[in-house]
This record gives sequence, structure tokens and C-alpha cells, in this order.
Amino acid sequence: MNSRTGLSVGILVLCFHCAAVGTKVCGQETWLAVGAAKQDITPTHPVLLAGYGGRPGEHQGVDQPLWARALAIGEREPIVLVAVDNCAVPGHVVRRVAEQTRRRYGVGGAHFVVCSTHTHNAPQIQGYAPIVWQGHTSPAQVARMERYTQRLEKILLQVAGTALANREDARLAWGLGQARFGGNRRTLVNGTWSGFGFQRDGPVDHSVPVMTAHNRGGKVIAIWVNYACHCTAVGSRNYVGGDWAGCANADIERRFPDAVALTTIGCGADVGPQPSGSMEIARRHGVEIGRVVEGILDGPMETLSSAPDVDRLTLRLPLATIPARSQFAGLATQTDYYGQHARLMLKRLDARGALEDHVRYPMTVWRFGKQLGIVFLAGEVVVDYAVRLKTELDGARLWINAWANAVPSYIPSRRVLREGGYEAEFSQIYYGLPAPYAPEIEDLIVNGVETLVGPAFKTGRGRLTRDLFRFPTGRSWFAERVGGWVASLSAADVEKLAAVEKLATATQSGFEKMTTPAPQVSAWYNYSGTQETRPFLRQTAKGASLAWRTPPLEVRPGQRRVVMMFLGGVGWISEPETEGFELSLNKTSTLKFDITRIAAEWVSRDDQMRLRYFPTWNSDLDSAGLFYLEVAPALLEDDQPVTLRVTSLGEGSKRWFALDTIKEVVAVEEILVGALKSLSK
Repeated sequence: MNSRTGLSVGILVLCFHCAAVGTKVCGQETWLAVGAAKQDITPTHPVLLAGYGGRPGEHQGVDQPLWARALAIGEREPIVLVAVDNCAVPGHVVRRVAEQTRRRYGVGGAHFVVCSTHTHNAPQIQGYAPIVWQGHTSPAQVARMERYTQRLEKILLQVAGTALANREDARLAWGLGQARFGGNRRTLVNGTWSGFGFQRDGPVDHSVPVMTAHNRGGKVIAIWVNYACHCTAVGSRNYVGGDWAGCANADIERRFPDAVALTTIGCGADVGPQPSGSMEIARRHGVEIGRVVEGILDGPMETLSSAPDVDRLTLRLPLATIPARSQFAGLATQTDYYGQHARLMLKRLDARGALEDHVRYPMTVWRFGKQLGIVFLAGEVVVDYAVRLKTELDGARLWINAWANAVPSYIPSRRVLREGGYEAEFSQIYYGLPAPYAPEIEDLIVNGVETLVGPAFKTGRGRLTRDLFRFPTGRSWFAERVGGWVASLSAADVEKLAAVEKLATATQSGFEKMTTPAPQVSAWYNYSGTQETRPFLRQTAKGASLAWRTPPLEVRPGQRRVVMMFLGGVGWISEPETEGFELSLNKTSTLKFDITRIAAEWVSRDDQMRLRYFPTWNSDLDSAGLFYLEVAPALLEDDQPVTLRVTSLGEGSKRWFALDTIKEVVAVEEILVGALKSLSK
């Protein structure tokens, strides 16, 4: 528990080789030459952004600047890491920059690594995922993309050189913490991929390794942190920004103003931020990483007592059966992504006579003696690789980065290939590959990592437990995060939310059972900020409704209002405004309400019913939280249930209302009230 914030971040700090506090070493001090630098790479001209294919042209503005950040370690044979705020830096770009750093600075091969933060709000780099924008760009847009790529290459070389020039004596130390906002995004139905969402029982990797460098004056000059989660908290907003990783860097540098912060991404290709949907949510996730880092630096860290040695390996990852030319020819007339892909495959067949049946896959390792092995894997690597490697090997001494040195494709596991879906199949279209991977790639990659790290990391007492690779339950996740969320609110918002404390003294559950047969259901963010499948209703058709029954309600003599609470959400505020929704009780008393992202209340014309809404999650378009329905006792019978119904009063709009089918609403309320009381102390 971080005592400063009241937010549980599950910090586990490793210190096997000494009992030092902070970055003090046992016995003789170990000093290494360490330098760090950063340089702005925000586009200065319009450019297409990577990550989402449906954006309407080039970027429309800048939410936050983008950076290339570099860390150099060592004197005679230094290593250099460059962490880039970009969706992906392709292998051909990395190779060109690496050749220049080798010639100019003597740093190349396994000593030079480029990692992408995978923000989906950064410029498209020439050659990355070619089908995403294939056929959707003008010559001028392509020229501006090439111009940005050339500028980026120059800056990567410059920032590496600056980090090398900035080297000074420093002590390196590392520790391991946890963050909890990454959730598996592959939703399944009967074991088969059904779309993007939140699969609560899907694997994750909550580990947050952190490396620090303190100079002889005691200042922290560099902080490197890693977390396995997609950089998609902002969503498809067509604005430049670093997403949660950029926010993490900013928050860490606010806490440690003398340091350059570098965030890299672990095996999070099938893990998404929970919740997501706005720049504000990205900032919250960044602050969570900052708190984890600060907590680790406040405790004991293991000092690295030797300079790193390096190694690399390139595998040939086999593809499954390559389709016949006739199959591509049949698709080539289509105007969609499949058609663009088929025409690219035919072009390659005409030029080469055959399509490659494998993908070249680079891997690098930096070993700090037996204390720490840092692995760099190319591509968008799914979380199964982290789970397997960190449990089969000594995971407490293993740090795994993805999106490193090349991004040839998603790298699915045997599980993901069996389940099918985007990461296993359709993403190969985006990346211009002729077929999915063969299942044996998992063993090839795992065996390759084991070869690179060596036998010293195959045994030890630091194997990580499976608990680190599971997402918490909705209520416990809400309990972990609500304190920090409440503390981040404005005074005005806290004042509105304070009404919950008074309402809680009389709350009864407002949900027992759905009475609408076979309602529409969809997975979206609920009160806790995690995605849950729940019934919903849109304003597309007037008269459509969603109904449920409450438990028997207690009506006490002299009671002014009976208060019942249910959980739900409303959304798509950008859709056309209509007459809204109607909430009815037993088909008699009614009130109107509509979409909101902030606390609101609505009252019936006869003043017999009042509906209050307190969002505990929101995005730019949607919200979710606690609904309180206050009803005059005259409308109720003691110890009898009532039927609540929400009906669309409008049509032609996709504005929606969703209901969380949760009976234990009072338990959720108690968590929120506890956070409010803690804030007032």
C-alpha cells in the first residue's frame, strides 16, 4: 500500500544480493558510465497517424508532444536504448539508424535497441503495416509521411549521440512493482475469438520492472519502466499524443525533475487499458505508473554490480500454408483491406515468383551478470510469452520488452492461434503477410529466449506466481482504484459526489432480475471502469424498452422517500439529441432522463420520483456509475418488488442506456463511501 495515495499498487521490490536501502551498495561501489537524453519528435506538418485505419485523414491537432528518449550504459562497449513515442518503428528504419550509430559512435548490433511505445496517436512511419493506409492516401500524404520518417531517423541518431555524450558515473539499480490497469482484450464465446472487449479471466502481466541511475551527486538521472499493455487509452481521436506511456513519462519526470524517463512496453499485444476512451483516462494510467515508480524508489532496490553483456539471435518463424495464387486473384477485385492485400500479394508473386513462407524475427538480450536479464522481442507479442517465460524461468530476474527493433506483425501464441481472430488472422492482412503463423512459433521463441539468457536464469527462487497474471474481480479492482480517482476530482465534483454518503444511509438494492426477454447485450465499460457484458437500449426506435424487477422493498412508517440504487451507464453523447429516455415504476409514475457525462438529477412532473446519477467512470462520449431512484412511499407497497422500465422516447439516434445486472449494489456503494470518508479526513 502506497501510504501517500491510498492506492494499492502491489509493490514487490527485489534485493537478493544485499540488504541495502535505496541504491546503496554492499561493499565496494559499482560505478558505470550512464547518460540519458530526449528530443522532441512531434510532427511539424500534417501527417497520417498509425494504429487505426478509419481515421479521417491527417492529424487534427496535438494533445501532447512526442519524444525520442535514449539511455546509454557503459564506457568501452556501451549499450544504447532509444524509446520512441510511436506505434511502431519498422525494422528497416532501425537498421539504417543502427548502421549510422555504428559508424559514428561505435554502437551497433545487439548494443543498439529501438523500442516503440506503441501509442496509436503518432505518425505513420513509412513501411509500417502497409495495408492500413494502402489505397487510402494521396501522393501529398505519402510525401509528408516520408518526410516525417526521414526526420525521425535523424533524431534517433542525434538522441543516441546526446545520451552517449551525457554519460557520467552512476549507479544502476532495479526493482519490480505492479500496475493493474491492463486487461485482456480478446473476448471469447465458446473458446473462440468474438471481438475486442474485456475478457476478465484472460491472461495479463501486471509486473512493472523499473531501472534507475543515480549520479555521484545522488540525483536520479534516468528512470526506465516497462508495462505490458497496449497504448490505446485515448482511443481513435485523431490528435497527436503519447497515450498512457507518454503520460507516465511526464508524471515520472514531474516527480523526479532531474531524470529522463523512458517507458517501454512488455508483451501486451492482446492486453488493453481498463478503462479507456479519453486523454484524461490516459493521464490516470500514467499517474498510476508514476506512483509505482515512486514507491519502488522509496524502498530497497537491487544495485546492479556489473556492466551488461549482450547477445542477439534471428529466428525464422514459419507461416502456415500459403494460399494459392487463384485465391488472391479472386479477392483482388475487392475494394476493402482484403482486396488491397490480395493485390500486394499478386505484385510480390509477379516480382519474385513465390511468397516467403517465414518471417525473420530478431531477438536481443542484455544481461547484467546473473542479476537481471533484459529481453527485447520484435513485434506485437501477446502476453502468453511473458506468462510462460516468467513462470518457466526465474521470472523475478527477467524483464521482457516487445515492439523492439522491428515490428513484422503480431506475434500470437499457440492459444491465440487456436482461438483465432484479430491477432492470429486478420492482423496479418494489415502487415502484408500471406498467411497466419504456424503454431510452433511459440516454442521457437521461448527456446530462443532461453538460449539467449543462458542457464543462469533457468533456476532460482524468484519464479513469479500466476496471481501476477490475472485481472482482479470488478469490485476489488474498483476498491483498489477508487481512492486515487476520488482524490483526482475537482472540489465541485467531490461536493456533488458527497450526496452519496447521505443517500447510502437508506439505500436498498434496485435490481433483482431482468424481465425483458432476450434483451440486446454488449460489452462496455461499467461503474468500475472495466468492460462487462450487460443489457442495453438505444434511442434508435421510439417505444423500445428495457425492464427489470427489484427485490422486495421495505417501506417504513413515516419514511419520506424510499431510496433504491442500481448500476448502469449512458453514452454516445455526440449522437443526435432526441426526447431522451423515460423511467417508469410499475408502468405508472414516470420521469425523463438523458445522456450525461457528469453527475445529474431528474425529477418527475408530480415530484413523486427523483433520479440521481453519479458517474464513477467516463470518457469523451460515455459514462457509467450509480443511479439512485428516490420514490414517494405512496407509490409502493411494503415488502413488495417493483418493476422498473426504461423506454426510448426518441428515434434515429444511437444514444444508449445500459444496466449492470448486479444485485450486490450496496457493497459497491460502501467502497465509494469509504473513499469519500478517507478524503475528508
